[in-house]
Amino acid sequence: MAEKNRQIAEAVVKAVGGTANITSVTHCMTRLRFVLKDKSIPNKKEVEKIPGVMGVNIAGGQYQVIIGNSVGNVYKEVVAATGISDTAVGGGAAEHTEKVNPIITALDFIAGCMTPLFTAIIAGGLVKVLLVIFGPTLLNVMQTTSDTYILMNALGDAPFYFLPVLVAFTASKKLNCNSYLSVMVASVLIYPDVVTLLAGDSATHLFGVIPVVHGSYSSSIIPAMLATLLLKYVEKLVDRITPEWSKSFLKPLLIVIIVTPITICAIAPLGLIIGNGLQLVINAVYGFAPWLAMMLFAGFMPFIVMTGMHWAFVPAAMLGISGVGYDLMLLPAMLCSNTAQAGATFGAAFKTKDKEMKKMAFPAAVSALLAGVTEPAMYGVTLKLKKPMVAACISGGIGGLIVGILQVKSYAFVTPSMTSLVQFISPDGGKNFLYAMIIFAVTLVLSFVLSFILTKGESEEEAVEETELQKSTAVLTGKAEIEAPVKGKVIPLTEVKDHTFATGILGEGFAIVPSEGKVYAPFDGVCENLFDTLHAIGITSDNGIEMLIHVGLETVALNGEPFKAHIGNGEHFKKGALLLEFDIDAIQKAGCEIQTPVIITNAEELGGVTVENERLVIGG
Repeated sequence: MAEKNRQIAEAVVKAVGGTANITSVTHCMTRLRFVLKDKSIPNKKEVEKIPGVMGVNIAGGQYQVIIGNSVGNVYKEVVAATGISDTAVGGGAAEHTEKVNPIITALDFIAGCMTPLFTAIIAGGLVKVLLVIFGPTLLNVMQTTSDTYILMNALGDAPFYFLPVLVAFTASKKLNCNSYLSVMVASVLIYPDVVTLLAGDSATHLFGVIPVVHGSYSSSIIPAMLATLLLKYVEKLVDRITPEWSKSFLKPLLIVIIVTPITICAIAPLGLIIGNGLQLVINAVYGFAPWLAMMLFAGFMPFIVMTGMHWAFVPAAMLGISGVGYDLMLLPAMLCSNTAQAGATFGAAFKTKDKEMKKMAFPAAVSALLAGVTEPAMYGVTLKLKKPMVAACISGGIGGLIVGILQVKSYAFVTPSMTSLVQFISPDGGKNFLYAMIIFAVTLVLSFVLSFILTKGESEEEAVEETELQKSTAVLTGKAEIEAPVKGKVIPLTEVKDHTFATGILGEGFAIVPSEGKVYAPFDGVCENLFDTLHAIGITSDNGIEMLIHVGLETVALNGEPFKAHIGNGEHFKKGALLLEFDIDAIQKAGCEIQTPVIITNAEELGGVTVENERLVIGG
């Protein structure tokens, strides 16, 4: 297994452009999350072909490679192979010049803060559930006044009560600022004397004049996030203004003296307002028509997870559990969605005749069923075959409908699955747990049946993929000559001032020092991938030649400003058609190199590439 993980890691690192193209890498429960210098370098199709890779997702400035349950072991091998982890190369945080949607950025920040905490949160949640089972509510083995119950209850409550401290730590890691100062500031919010002070009836003032809003910050999330965000910028400011000889003592003092009062007086109350506002919005949506809200939420949950939008609901869910004692939207909806993915994947596994698909589907289904980890099922099976995903969405939506009608609640923050159904046991007893079990069973059976019916023995999608593969690999026969797509001086790849291109990691070809800012089609083909920043374009000829044209070096940072596209993704073109224009002077003024690599990315499949008379000669 270790050897397999190492092979996956090495193949993924190579496919994303090698160590030279990786700024940082982290992982969550199922994904390797790369921050790349140039996201145009990896070929998505080639990455997805790597054995052990379930799929690729690009979001929040990250190039996410979906591995599944073994992602932790693969991550270790990636770190061992590259020496790169969650700290940016050269120290300090990775600075991104690429424009990113602010909503995506916010969700990525929340995800980066919360994901590392899930092990502690889930453990604490399950301890609380066990206390419900063995306490007076069910088995009555322990009384709430017993020493054991009190100590175990403290264990279950600890990750929630000290959540501001934990969030401050993970936020500091995400923002690459001082973790210990961040924890210090957050700790003030739950310091016993401060808790007592802010719970009293008398008005509280800082320095005798600045009013302090009363409130409870235990189990809060957003105040610690915002405080750490402030600390990052204050740290930068203080670092610039403090003399070198005083940084060891004056810098930390100034940081906490500036950040703490602002946090107590402004940021922490603002965080509470935001958190309470989120809860009110969710309650309002749920209160309007619970059956409709849950049906839509559960039905579309796979796509919500894929886009990362589920992170927006995590703080509200945790506030609900730590406040009123339960979550009534996110976790119940995930119970339906996760179960539906498991059932649909089992259905596809039993129906398909594809041995490789069977081999992937069964463990993916088990992962979704027993652990609530659905990415292997989604990316490896249901999305690939499409119809099982339809079955999962329909079944999940029906499960959500029942959840909304019965108003099922989750009393612990645990990823919903068959093994964690106990999270739906109410501390006060009642039928909530029974309802959850019924919904689980109905959703599982329904999704299995629908997927089994809809999935063909050899699915239409598999047939299409096979036909496309035949088109792309069996069409080139003999020798093909391709003229340079850009006018200018042709140079060997070895002379390119970029290690990734110069070493041939991405494929074979040449580079051009352009004399004219135009890219012409070198053959009849289709535009496979025109990057948002327009600095690179991936095209495929009608006879299966795959080409990457990368205009300049480090031009991804220019955000498309010197470029103009004359074609879109999926469009067919004829040889000689104008594909792209670029401003050579503007690129050079921005400090970027204009050397333009022209790479045949599937050179090995086609019999290799040579350069003759400033032409690419392929195969033969």
